[in-house]
Amino acid sequence: MDTLAFNNGQKPSFIVGTRTGGQGKTLVSQLIHYIFKGHGHPLRVMAADTAGDQGSETKSKLARFLDGEDTVEELGIGVTLTSTLLDEQAGLAYWDRLGVALQQGNVLVDVGANVLPSIWNWAVEIDAGPVFEKSPPIVLIIPVTAQAQSLVDAKDLIRLAETNRNFLPISRYVIVFNEHEGTFEGLEDSSEYCDLMKLVAEHRAATVKLGRCRTSVWKNIQTNCISLGAMKDLEYPDYASKFGLSSFMASAARKNYWVWLNDAVVAFREAGLVPSKMSQIKQQTEYRVEA
Repeated sequence: MDTLAFNNGQKPSFIVGTRTGGQGKTLVSQLIHYIFKGHGHPLRVMAADTAGDQGSETKSKLARFLDGEDTVEELGIGVTLTSTLLDEQAGLAYWDRLGVALQQGNVLVDVGANVLPSIWNWAVEIDAGPVFEKSPPIVLIIPVTAQAQSLVDAKDLIRLAETNRNFLPISRYVIVFNEHEGTFEGLEDSSEYCDLMKLVAEHRAATVKLGRCRTSVWKNIQTNCISLGAMKDLEYPDYASKFGLSSFMASAARKNYWVWLNDAVVAFREAGLVPSKMSQIKQQTEYRVEA
């Protein structure tokens, strides 16, 4: 990231998006939210997504994680056909609230699977480029998993962004290699991986390795939408009572969680996703750190 933007008082916007689901998009959004809020620089949070669970149709996955901790402004995923028939300008105006937020900066936008193209279509249709000329930088963060198609999708998103940069200017790309579902070791010699890395080099994109969290309670955390902030406050007796573990297993689970979180924060910092004045990581306990 261009740290000069921070020094000049401009606060970048972060768009986290993918072409398909299951890439770790909401986890990455949580990490960025956690890092900035932990340093007293909270980001405005938006979600252009929908929840898949029954009874949660209007609440995004990110909102469910941050429920009671922060407000997530729900943008939905686009105008409906009915709205378009009733008002031909509805499609043009739909993403205005997002555009205003990006124009102001200091916003984190969690974008659902394959929603990004409709946002670019909006920017092109209304010729948003002149409006964004003096706006803070916009950083596009693309999580990928160890699957050939995921790497291809990331490459296609960068190319699509470059094609439309006169309308929605992306100042920097960040590829997050999410290893929660497996490592990339077997893909590093593949054409898909090499093509993506060639594009990364061409556009001076940053890369982040997000390792797998080996805590035994990870599935429980994800299933119950427990935020990083909520996990921060748990000591090992809390792990024991909350997750039904023995004291020793609770201590191990807590250790593994904090080792992962520390490594993740360091990786995001080294990729330039944290302003220099936020770059110091303070040790709280043997395993527990602040962002």
